[in-house]
Amino acid sequence: MQLCLAGKVKSVNAPQPSNSPRFGFLDALRGLAILGVVSTHCAWFAGGDFRGRPFAFAGLYGVQLFFMVSAFTIFLTLERALARERVPVAGFYIRRLLRIVPMFWVGILLYAFAPGREHYYTNSDLGASYYALTAMLQHGWHPYYINTVVPGGWSIAVEATFYIFAPLLFFRVQNWRRAVYLLLGSLLLYGAANNFLRIATDHQWVFTNIEPHELLTQFSNKWFPSQLPVFACGILTFYLLKAMPEGFHTRRNGLLLLCAALMLLYNAVDIGSHRLLPEQVVFALGFLPLMLAVAIHPFPLVVNPAVCFLGRISYSFYLMHFVVMDAEVRWCHRLLPGLFTHPALAYLALFALTLVLATPVAWTTYRFVEQPFIRLGSGIVRRLNAAPEKTPKAAAVLTPTDS
Repeated sequence: MQLCLAGKVKSVNAPQPSNSPRFGFLDALRGLAILGVVSTHCAWFAGGDFRGRPFAFAGLYGVQLFFMVSAFTIFLTLERALARERVPVAGFYIRRLLRIVPMFWVGILLYAFAPGREHYYTNSDLGASYYALTAMLQHGWHPYYINTVVPGGWSIAVEATFYIFAPLLFFRVQNWRRAVYLLLGSLLLYGAANNFLRIATDHQWVFTNIEPHELLTQFSNKWFPSQLPVFACGILTFYLLKAMPEGFHTRRNGLLLLCAALMLLYNAVDIGSHRLLPEQVVFALGFLPLMLAVAIHPFPLVVNPAVCFLGRISYSFYLMHFVVMDAEVRWCHRLLPGLFTHPALAYLALFALTLVLATPVAWTTYRFVEQPFIRLGSGIVRRLNAAPEKTPKAAAVLTPTDS
């Protein structure tokens, strides 16, 4: 199989370094995603109304961009692993778990003691079950658990659930047509699951006495069935890129796709109830041409060293920026109380401060927590693939090399 990226055609089976420029656009997209998430939280802390506030808040859909990039990357790595590894599925799970679990456990320990969580949730009375289920990445199936122990932890729960199904989807969805069927099927599942959730809670079959009611609404928007169509959009992006002829990979076509993405995303902002599809899917469909645009032509405005660096440390940044923002907001309220009378200025100040303060913190945890476990996972997989296959004794044949 061959995959066309950044205007070149190369076999996906050929070894590629993790920082290969062919895949720099994936880091850049993660960088854009984390900038969007930070924008949302800065707008929330700034308070008040200001011009551009709906666009600042739309950054919350950076999480959906993370999901799409994750689906794309997983299908890419599974395709490569299938061709050159003896245990590609086991290797996938080992790499993925060691990629996300250690840093997430650091987040659990951090937010058990550090301030920051109380800004985002009303429920701070956490029992042992909260921490146990969150540590096992099974906190995404209850309104109280999904987003409590670690700020933003709901997305990790959804991501981990996708990992369970990713290999099965990879073997069943082999082209863009099947990816379209997956998207349509996931939309049907989204509707059925949320209707069942509504009926079950109305009849008090599940989640009885959940207060406030908004918590159930937030849960239904965040849980895995509501996000599966977003992952499906990422899978569709992967196969659309594979299906593109090499001659399509030009700067002009990249610009056309980029303009289409910007128009779709601009019109998706603040659409409220005037939508036929779930809002996260509307944004995902806008991200699809964006991903294709920067894949076939790495525009320097998007794919540049600064944004790619943010993308590489984006997981640590995502988990650590909450506690950084808590500290800076407290500091600003104490030393610059007049700042928050100007919401636009407060937004810009918080955005700049968060980038300046959270980046070194995120780089530190990326360097000393993420990277060692990533290397550990790769080492384990290499040993598994290097181990000789066991031959049944009945079929064993002695050769001169055995002696």
